[in-house]
Amino acid sequence: MGFRSVITFIVLTFALHSCMDDDGGKIHQAYGLLSEHPDSAYIILNDIDYEGLSSDADRAGYILLKAESKKAMGRSLISDTLLHYAVAYYRDRSDTLSYMRASFAFSGHLHSLDRGKDAYAVLDSAYSYVFGDTSLMMAVNQERLGLSFKYKDYVRSLDLVQSQLGLTDDAHWRIDFEIKKISPLISLGRTKEAICLCDSLFALSGAAGMDKGQEMTLRINYAAVLAEDPESSQKAVRILEGVLEEYGDANNAKFELYIPMVHLYLNAGDVESAKKYIAIVDSVGFGQGRADIVASSYFEFLKLIKDYRTSGNLSMSRLTGIAKALRSADDNALRRMQERNDALETAYGLSRNNYELTIRHQRLLIIFFVIFLVAIFGIGVFYYISYKRRKRLIEAEERIETLQTLVKSAANPATERKLGLLQKLLLQQLGIIKTFAGSPSTQNQEALRKISNIGNTDVMADTLVKWEDLYPVINELYGNFHANIVGAYNGLFSDREIHILCLMRAGFSTKEISVLLQQTSNSVYVSKTSIRKKLALPPKDDFILFLPQRFEA
Repeated sequence: MGFRSVITFIVLTFALHSCMDDDGGKIHQAYGLLSEHPDSAYIILNDIDYEGLSSDADRAGYILLKAESKKAMGRSLISDTLLHYAVAYYRDRSDTLSYMRASFAFSGHLHSLDRGKDAYAVLDSAYSYVFGDTSLMMAVNQERLGLSFKYKDYVRSLDLVQSQLGLTDDAHWRIDFEIKKISPLISLGRTKEAICLCDSLFALSGAAGMDKGQEMTLRINYAAVLAEDPESSQKAVRILEGVLEEYGDANNAKFELYIPMVHLYLNAGDVESAKKYIAIVDSVGFGQGRADIVASSYFEFLKLIKDYRTSGNLSMSRLTGIAKALRSADDNALRRMQERNDALETAYGLSRNNYELTIRHQRLLIIFFVIFLVAIFGIGVFYYISYKRRKRLIEAEERIETLQTLVKSAANPATERKLGLLQKLLLQQLGIIKTFAGSPSTQNQEALRKISNIGNTDVMADTLVKWEDLYPVINELYGNFHANIVGAYNGLFSDREIHILCLMRAGFSTKEISVLLQQTSNSVYVSKTSIRKKLALPPKDDFILFLPQRFEA
C-alpha cells in the first residue's frame, strides 16, 4: 500500500465517522422547538445517546436543553444530576447567557432535592458573575426572589425586592416590585407597613406605569392585609367583591378568590354571605380550583366554622376528618420525599454507570487510536523499507549491467587499445575478470551482485582500486594527464575528483565511473559540477576538452 493510499484511507475513515454523527443537528433542532413545543424537544433529546456525543459543546447543550424542556413541561429536575457540568462548561467559555440558563436549571435541580442553601449559592455565584450588567442582574434576582418565596424566606424576599428597585428606573417595574413587598410583609407580621404600602400604591392607581393587571393584584393583596384584622374585614370584603365584578365571567380567576371571600365573611360575622360562596365552590367543584389537599382541608375547616356559627355545635367527626386529611397530606409529602430520594438514588446509580461506560468508551478509543497509530507506523516502515529495497535492487541491476558491459568491452578486440587496456587493468584490480573466468556462467550473475553491492558495505572504493598503480598507466596512455593535473592544480581538486577526471579522460561513462568508484550517479554528477566550478567553466563546457588545452598553454 502506497503512502497516498494510506492518507486517503485515513481521510475517508474520518469523513465517514463525521457523516454518521448527526447528534449535533438533533440538539440544534431541539433548541428550535424548546419555546413552543418542549415536549417535542424532549422526545428528540431522548433519542440521543449522551455517551456517544463527540464534543463538550454538544454534551453541555444536551444537558441544558434536557433540563429546560422538562421544566417547561412541569416535570421535576431531580434526575438532572449532570447540570453542574453544563454550568462549568459555559462559565469556562464565557458564554454568559448559556451560563445563566444552566445556573437557573441547576438551582431548580438543587431545590428539588431540598438543598436550598446550595440552590441559593448557585444563583449568588451567577449574580456575582454578571455584576455590572443591570439587565442580567435583574434576571438573576428574579430567580433568587422566586426561590425565596418557595422557601418562605421573606426577609430575603424583601431584600431582593429592594435590590431590584435599586436596579431600575422603569415605573412599571418599580410598581410591580413594590406590590411584591406586600405578601412578605404580611407573613412577617408587619401589617401596618403593608397597609401603608398599599395606601401609597393606591394613590398611584390609574397613574402612568400601573396597568390593569397590577391594579387588580394590588387590590387582592390589600384585601389580604385588611383580612388580618376583624375590624377591617368589611373593607376587605368590599375590595374583593369589586375585584370579582371586574373579572366578570373569568371563572378560573374568580374561583381563586371564592375561598378567601368565605374567610372574610365569616371573619366579619356575615354567615349568610359566607354560605353563598360556599355553595358556589361546592357547585363548581373543588377540582376546578387548586385541588391540593391543604386547600381543600382549609375549605372544609371554613365550612366547619360556618356550621358552628349557625348551630353552635362543633362536629368532632368532621374535625377528625380534616385532621386525617392533613395527616394524609403529611404522609403523601413523606412518600413523595421517599420517591424523590429513590429517584435520586436511581439517578446517581445511572450517573455512576454512565461514568463507568464513559471510562470504558475512552479506553476503547485510546486502544483503537494506539492500534491505528501502530498500524500507520508499521505501514510507513514497511513502505520505506520496500522503497529502499526496491531502489537498491534497481541500482544493483544497473551496476550489474554496467559491469557486464565493461567486461564485454574489455574482451572485445574492436575496443580502442588504450581504453581496453585500462578497462582490463581496472577489472583485474576489482577481481571481475578472474571471477568470470573461474566461475561457470550460471554463477556469473551472483558474482556480479556481490561485487555491485560492495558500496553497501563498509569497504571503501579506494581499497578496491589501487590508484597508485593506475596513475602511471594513465600518464603513459594519456600524455601525463594525472601528472599535469597535480602540477597545474596542486591542492585544488580532492582525490575523488582526480579519480573522476582520470576516468573521464579515459572515456568511461558516468554510470561506469559510479560503479568503479562505488558511488551513485548523482554523486558523480555533483562532483563533476564541483570540478566545473573550480575551473570557472560555464555549465555546458566540457572540461575534459578544456584541460589538455590548459596543459599545452
